[in-house]
Amino acid sequence: MDDGGHDAIKGFAYQFDKTLLEIFRSPQQRLQIEGAQDLSGEHYHMQIKNRSGKFYLSSIGKAVRKMFSQFTISLSPSYILHCHFADQAPGTCRSLNADELDGLLAGQFDTVDKDLKLQFLKSFSIIFSEDYETQFKKVLECIAAELAAKDPAETLSYHAILHAYLRNLVLTKLPGSRWVRLNDLKKAVKEAQSAIFTATYVTYCGYEKYLKMVRRQYLPRRVNVQNIERLFSFECTQETNPQDIAEAVLHICDRYLIKENSPAPYFTFRGEFEERSIKASLWEAGAYFNDGRGYHGGDFRMEILTNPPFGAARIKIVETAQLSELMSEVKFREFHDFFLVEKIDSPIPVQRPHHVFLESHGDLIEVFR
Repeated sequence: MDDGGHDAIKGFAYQFDKTLLEIFRSPQQRLQIEGAQDLSGEHYHMQIKNRSGKFYLSSIGKAVRKMFSQFTISLSPSYILHCHFADQAPGTCRSLNADELDGLLAGQFDTVDKDLKLQFLKSFSIIFSEDYETQFKKVLECIAAELAAKDPAETLSYHAILHAYLRNLVLTKLPGSRWVRLNDLKKAVKEAQSAIFTATYVTYCGYEKYLKMVRRQYLPRRVNVQNIERLFSFECTQETNPQDIAEAVLHICDRYLIKENSPAPYFTFRGEFEERSIKASLWEAGAYFNDGRGYHGGDFRMEILTNPPFGAARIKIVETAQLSELMSEVKFREFHDFFLVEKIDSPIPVQRPHHVFLESHGDLIEVFR
């Protein structure tokens, strides 16, 4: 029986593994995934296909048409179809002749100039590769060597982390902005290790000891450095107590807001929560804020948030919809993510990202007291 879902998932896994191999083989090169093609480098564009059946020209028609369509816009790079078919020996390379290309393009590119097709034939090649399992083993070997995995179990865990990283890149970034290089893979593994360490520390050492460790990390070492812009992100749920948020925000302001030295910190809140209840609690607690709206219900204006015309508030609140725009205008040095369930990365990379797991936002009072 045909199993389209299984083949589709296996196809993506095959594509991600090929992407990882290309990154490991060219560690200084930045590659684009799921952009104009499945994979693009500085000098090539690539379609990646894994098929369990025999090779027929018709089975690559869609991929060839997609590459030819881009070739009509971008003539310079090489175009490669990297694929596995059951009856083709790995390492075999072939091209297309003019008649074969005409047959694959028929009905869609009939009016295209013949010389353009000939140019494409010179740039295009089909490379038959190994099956999914063989390529998978090569990827594990590269992970063990390049990321210093200590044993097969750790190698497999790194492989899962990297697949999740690539999948998240495709799901969260727009086409054309999905770039990755070896340093990005190393960072993804390091961040996952940090998350695993946090979970292990909380489980085996206890939450109170974990909070003491976090508090030591936030001892006031850099508060007197001039003009550091800081952003604090709170993950909220329906069970979040707005009064805990307000009190934690005030403690953070007492730590970091220093007149004529350290600017008012920015705060953002995400998740399922009632925003008005948090703002009301902040106001009642004396945590007067500027949210870029000037008055309740007013239209948001970035200049009001970053340069308030009516005097500086103790804190600045930015909604998640305006977060990327804010971070493109303000150069943040620190990003602090306080999460209850799932951590979040800064929309725009900053020098000092911090991720802190909490059981309750009230625990921040202990951290910043």
